[in-house]
Amino acid sequence: MISPFRRVASTIAAVCFSLYTLISVSTFLLEPLSQLAIFLSFSLTLSFLLYPITSESHSWWGFGFDLLLASLSAILGIYITVDHWNLIFRVGMPTRGDIWISVIAVLLVLEATRRTVGKPLVIINIIFLLYAFCGQFLPPPLSHGGYDLKRIATTLALTQNGIFGVALSVMFDYIYLFVIFGTVYALSGGTEFILDLARSLFGRLTGGPAKISVLSSSLFGTISGSAVANVTVDGIFTIPMMVRTGFEPHVAGAIEAVTSTGGALMPPVMGAAAFIMAEYLGIPYISICRAAVFPALLYYLALFAIIHFYAKRNGLRGLPREELPSLLSVMKKRGTFFIPLLSIIFLMVKGYTPTKAVLYTIPIILVLSFFSKNTRIGIRKGITVLENSAKSALIICNACASAGIVIGIVLLTGLGSKLASFVLFASGERLYLALPFIMVSSIILGMGLPTVVCYVLLASTVASPLIKMGVLPIAAHLFIFYFGMLCMVTPPVGFAFYASAAIAGSDPMKTGWTAFKFALPGFILPYMFIFYPSLLLIGTFSEIVLATIPALLGILFLSIGMIGYFRKKIGRLERASLIIAAILLIHPGITTDMIGVGLGAIVLIPQLRREGLSKKLSSTCNRSKQN
Repeated sequence: MISPFRRVASTIAAVCFSLYTLISVSTFLLEPLSQLAIFLSFSLTLSFLLYPITSESHSWWGFGFDLLLASLSAILGIYITVDHWNLIFRVGMPTRGDIWISVIAVLLVLEATRRTVGKPLVIINIIFLLYAFCGQFLPPPLSHGGYDLKRIATTLALTQNGIFGVALSVMFDYIYLFVIFGTVYALSGGTEFILDLARSLFGRLTGGPAKISVLSSSLFGTISGSAVANVTVDGIFTIPMMVRTGFEPHVAGAIEAVTSTGGALMPPVMGAAAFIMAEYLGIPYISICRAAVFPALLYYLALFAIIHFYAKRNGLRGLPREELPSLLSVMKKRGTFFIPLLSIIFLMVKGYTPTKAVLYTIPIILVLSFFSKNTRIGIRKGITVLENSAKSALIICNACASAGIVIGIVLLTGLGSKLASFVLFASGERLYLALPFIMVSSIILGMGLPTVVCYVLLASTVASPLIKMGVLPIAAHLFIFYFGMLCMVTPPVGFAFYASAAIAGSDPMKTGWTAFKFALPGFILPYMFIFYPSLLLIGTFSEIVLATIPALLGILFLSIGMIGYFRKKIGRLERASLIIAAILLIHPGITTDMIGVGLGAIVLIPQLRREGLSKKLSSTCNRSKQN
């Protein structure tokens, strides 16, 4: 229970946090380091107000300690802003005050991260800090000369190679605005529009509620980018619907976890990693979105197929027509909510930066909200938007600051190049050996981490070996990003299936293993765009088409093979044949593609012929009875 003083203070701080970010991003009044210092100060201060050190609301020592940390957070921003130019001139020659403020900054970030994000990220930060201090005691290739407290602390806190580096900069420039956009969109009725649209399109189909989850999660992903957030928003509606129509609770929870994880792979937000990816690769943000869109669609197409064949196999029907809105009524009532989504896409295609695209689109939502009294965003709702946006952005902001610690130490110690050399040596520079190693590394490193931190950690360590082996940079970064995200549905640690299991009331591990099974096409997709870069919409039209056909067939064969149903149930040998056919279609080459297509055809065509024959026999029997 938060005390009234904390509640009022946190509301004021949250509103000021959002206003400061909106004004600063629009006007660029201060130098970059000063802007980020104030931005981080707001985030840290709000963290210590909203997340007290003790759960006892009347604990005076706890309140005093949190107030001290909040005050130190404010002093951090003031110190760097006021002394900004002097800090630049004395780089490498810090004063005692510089060292103290640097140490305090690192400790504040670690404590705020512990409270808001969780212990796993703090443990990783501590491991990296120990590595920076004690690298001289490690064996090659991890060893380095070792660094003292002064060098480590000032590098992390007073330069743009650490806490105030690329991750926090991207959070300030882009991600926070998208959080505000998502909050405005949801508060004005956008969430209801997405759910009603999905219900009207897929509700009556076989396995309708699960297919609703596919569409709604993909659309939520365009504005959220968080697997767990998608589960909590979408799952409270779709999971009960699935259970009511015959899905077992653990299956319903698994489907929601897998579809929601896909939301983090769907442009434009992509768990906020797309913005950082653009900075790492030095290419326009829209290029990342264009490359990521087709693999994301293939991911959802595979899920749609799996759900369809699973529902067919188990005789699961859709929802009654009377419970569902018509598409026409949805579009009449809320169709204008398509406009903001189309506006962002249109502006970025026209060459506007993501910042300008969002800044120009938010007023459009505000105008559209005034057409209905229920969705109208006035002054009171506007304050709620600013407050909720700050609270929603808090975890990502602290995670980005912590990611800066990792990046700073990787740059300081040269760890990235050391790990790259190790991967190249261990794999013998053979891509087919390096890919599984990097896949497993990405899944393990991503466990328990927010999307942004997961991507930054992987991009700093294991992306470069792939690029050195000839993989396109954008394909290499998407490869590690996909597997970093798929840890959300990989037991034993997967935040998405834990969240969905809680809603479904099912066993988390049973839900997790079912989710892992349903997500298997997602584990295949990154290999596809490594071997077929045209799936990232790179190359000529004919190259893209020739890459798309085996990808679609591979996903279809894999889905049928996993579920064991096409027109009727299929045996183990046929299922194994389809899975082998899908694997053959992943590998580039006319020969493997032809063998894969032939193997799949041998299994599926007889079922189609039998079905056609049975229909003819049935119609013949009916005619004879009539005669």
